[in-house]
Amino acid sequence: MPRPPVLAHELFDYLRREGFEPYARLGESARDQLADGVRLIAMSAGDAFETRTAGQRVTVLAGALRDEGRGAQLTPELTRSRMVVSSEGVLRLTAVSDSVVLLAQLDFLDTLSSWEALAQNARQSGSAELLARLNLVKHSVAFRRLPMEHLESAIARMRPQAVAAGEVVVTAGDSGDAFYLIREGTAEVWRTGIYDTEPQCVATLGPGDTFGDEAVVTGGSRNATVKMVTEGSLLVLDAEDFRALLSQQLIDELAPSVVEPLLASGWKALDVRYDEEFEDSHIPGAIHIPLPDLRRDVASRLSAEDKYVTVCLSGKRSAVAALLLQQRGYKAVSMKEGMGGWTGPTESAY
Repeated sequence: MPRPPVLAHELFDYLRREGFEPYARLGESARDQLADGVRLIAMSAGDAFETRTAGQRVTVLAGALRDEGRGAQLTPELTRSRMVVSSEGVLRLTAVSDSVVLLAQLDFLDTLSSWEALAQNARQSGSAELLARLNLVKHSVAFRRLPMEHLESAIARMRPQAVAAGEVVVTAGDSGDAFYLIREGTAEVWRTGIYDTEPQCVATLGPGDTFGDEAVVTGGSRNATVKMVTEGSLLVLDAEDFRALLSQQLIDELAPSVVEPLLASGWKALDVRYDEEFEDSHIPGAIHIPLPDLRRDVASRLSAEDKYVTVCLSGKRSAVAALLLQQRGYKAVSMKEGMGGWTGPTESAY
C-alpha cells in the first residue's frame, strides 16, 4: 500500500516535487502552515470514505478512487491539475485500489495563497523585518480576523518591547489594551480556575506564540496573567490600532451584482486564481494572471489606462491583488465573495 508522508514538511516537499496543484506553487513561507488545514487519508482497496463538508478539494496522491456521486474515477493524474471539489451534500469516495487521498478546504487554500503573496511582496520589497514579522504572526487568530489587505499595515505598526525575566506583561482582570507576539524568550500563562484558590500555570509560550488576542478583539478584560520566564523581546500592537484597521476599508470591495454592470461598461475582470481553478469556471473575457505571477506580469499584461475588478474564489486573494495593483498606480477594486457569489455567465476550458 502507498505510504503517505507522515510529517508536515515531508508532505509539503512531496506535493511540490510531484507537481500537485495548487501546492506546487506555494513558497517556503507556507511550509509550516500546510498541516493546519489538510487531511491525509490512507485507504485500502474497498474502503469507503464519506464527508458532508462542502468546499473540500480532493487530491489523490496514490492509487485510484471512485467518486460515487459523480460516477467518476479519481487518480493522481486527474487530480494533479484538475479541480475536484465536494459540493453541497455528501462526498462519497470508494478506494478502487490501495490509495492515499488529501482533503483541503478551499477557503484554507485561498488564505494560504494570500499569505504567500504577502510574503513574496515583503521579499521583493527587500524588507527582511517585515517578512520576519509576517512569518511570526501567520498562525495568530487575531491577525486572521483582519482583512488580508490590512496585514502589512498591522505588522508595520507593531512596536518592539524588551522584557526581563520574571516581568509580568499582562495581569488577569486588566483591560485588553494591546496584543502581544513573543519574538524571543519564554513566558508562562497563569489562570485561576473555578475550583482553584490560587492561580495555576496552564501554558508555556515561546517565540511565535501570541497572547492578548481575545481581550483585544472582544474589548473585554484579561482572563489570565502572563509572566516572562526568561528575558526576551515582544512585538506589541495597540488595541486602538487593531480596531482601526479592522474597521478601515483600504480597498473598494464590490458585490458580484455590482460587478456585472461594471464589466459591461468597460471594466476588465482580472482573475487571480490558479490555472486549474480558472479553467474549471471563469467570467467570460477575464484576464488570467495567478496571484503569485501578478508582480512579474503586471507591466506586460495590464494597461494603466484600464480599470480592473480582481476576482478569486472567496475574495481574499482578489483583495491582496487589488492592493498590489493600487500600490503600482492601477485603478482596481475587488469582487466580494469571489466566484462563490458570482451568478453571472461563466465559461470553462473543459
